[in-house]
Amino acid sequence: RTDTASSEEKDETSAMAKRENLDEKRAIQLTHKSSRQHVSNLYPHRILLAMQDGSLHDMAKFQLAPMIVSRRDGRVVHSLGSTIWTGSAAFGPTAMENTMGSDEEDISATMKRRARCIDGARYSMDVATNTRLLLKEESTFRQVRGGDDSKRTVSSKNRSELLRLWGWVERVELLNTAGKDTSVILEDALVWPAKGLVDAGVSRLLRMDLPESDDYVMGDTTHFSDSLRCDTYTSHARRAALSSVGWVSKFGLRDVSADCEAQGHFERSAALAVWHGDLGAGVAALQRGADAIRLKLEDAGDQLASSGNDLVTMQYAETLQLVAMCIAGYSGNATNPNSTSTNIWRNACEGLLRRQDVSRENVHLDHIPYLRAVCSFLVNIGQDGGLDKILYDETLSLCDRVGFACCFLSRSELRIYLKNCVLDCLSIGNIEGLIITGLSKQGIKLLHSYVDHFSDVQTATLISSRLILPSDWTPERVICSEWLDSYRDLLNTWQMWQSRAMFDVGRSELFRQLRTKQAEDMAGNANVSGMPGGRGTVVAQHPGRRWQQGKKQSGYYPAAVSSAKLLDSSTSLSALPSIPAQLYARCNYCNTSLPL
Repeated sequence: RTDTASSEEKDETSAMAKRENLDEKRAIQLTHKSSRQHVSNLYPHRILLAMQDGSLHDMAKFQLAPMIVSRRDGRVVHSLGSTIWTGSAAFGPTAMENTMGSDEEDISATMKRRARCIDGARYSMDVATNTRLLLKEESTFRQVRGGDDSKRTVSSKNRSELLRLWGWVERVELLNTAGKDTSVILEDALVWPAKGLVDAGVSRLLRMDLPESDDYVMGDTTHFSDSLRCDTYTSHARRAALSSVGWVSKFGLRDVSADCEAQGHFERSAALAVWHGDLGAGVAALQRGADAIRLKLEDAGDQLASSGNDLVTMQYAETLQLVAMCIAGYSGNATNPNSTSTNIWRNACEGLLRRQDVSRENVHLDHIPYLRAVCSFLVNIGQDGGLDKILYDETLSLCDRVGFACCFLSRSELRIYLKNCVLDCLSIGNIEGLIITGLSKQGIKLLHSYVDHFSDVQTATLISSRLILPSDWTPERVICSEWLDSYRDLLNTWQMWQSRAMFDVGRSELFRQLRTKQAEDMAGNANVSGMPGGRGTVVAQHPGRRWQQGKKQSGYYPAAVSSAKLLDSSTSLSALPSIPAQLYARCNYCNTSLPL
């Protein structure tokens, strides 16, 4: 009986095992069947393959998973068979519907966001509006980064360069508009020499295309600065160049320093004051910066302390005061560089440069490089190659480095430095280099390099649309026309009819103003032909040329050319490119015209 019971138990166990194996096989078959059904849904077009070994295989006829990025809103769409997945239009690097933006977004999303009318500001033909939009954009992204400038990307650096470029455009156009007004006279009997953005570059203002033997070089004079104890260079042309880069204004340095401090940039204000030889103004600017930090900490100390902003701390306020003390203690290295007092002062400055908040680890902050530049400049005055630490410090803006070079470099050294700066800008696509070249042929080449590096055809179009290209600039006209057509096509693709219309209207209005100004200049120049001794000649306002009637003439005057030649060249310059027919927005359903 015992054997019989054990055999029954074995039979029952084996039966259970068989049932489990059968259930498992059925589950596998069902799973395989469902997966085949799912695959069949994904790939409805299928084929049956008969192999040489007699086996049959069912497989999809097409195994493609196409992907596309929407040109309208930047959404990523990909499919697998008949199933389609659509990405978000508000999130991701290519999301164009994100009104906030980020430093990591694609350039297409950046251009579309800037072209919109957000908070009453649109990136278009108005210079002041463009500057205000970029300033707000930088402020917003800084808040997103939590005030940590170490997280700045290439696009953030490019935004700063764009701000300085539009500032240069605004200054030059303002000076061009009021060039004959005595209120904008830069020095005695000196008015703004440039006629437009083409010849407003620093190289053109300084007439670097002239040889060293030209008599215009006689305009450069050397001046020994009693406060800095070193030589500085000045001339009418250098004064005009400093005005174009924003180093001087109608009221000299005072307005420039006030603008810097209004933006909270006390360090740059102090640096400009020191480089102008006004050490007292530099000390006062840093003291105002330290007081402003203390006031902020008193008003919202806990909130600012938790924000992680290294520039709003008691330690940084102390650093500003220490730098101010170093500036106040400067007595000149060239007079007695080995004296005990000079060595003590130099050691104090070098020790200050080793502080944590002024070290090279924090040069990513916009303010720190100017503190380091001030100390390095004062320590290295009179030494061989001492100025190179300022001239080739890429943490400083190109505008300030060019202004520094115009003050402290001789003409031959300045020519070499400007040439090297242009080559560097061409290699990396730095659009700020336009302050050196202007919108000349070399400037168009620089814009081309900028588009190649950053794909920002929007800015290239807006900048190149601010002048009337001469008719003999055939390659440059073709390039600018391609940028213009590409940007218009983008706005049409994005269905931004109002932005497209506002751009075309603003561009046409600017061209109308340029043609009016050209006509006034031609009429004014033609009137000069009646001057005594004129003999039918007119004055062409080219910078850097002297009035060549008489050998005893001197000063910053233009050269006399024939009236026929001037009229012919001016006529060719006034040729406007044709503006294509405007678009009409209509409803997709009822075909009714929509107002723009």
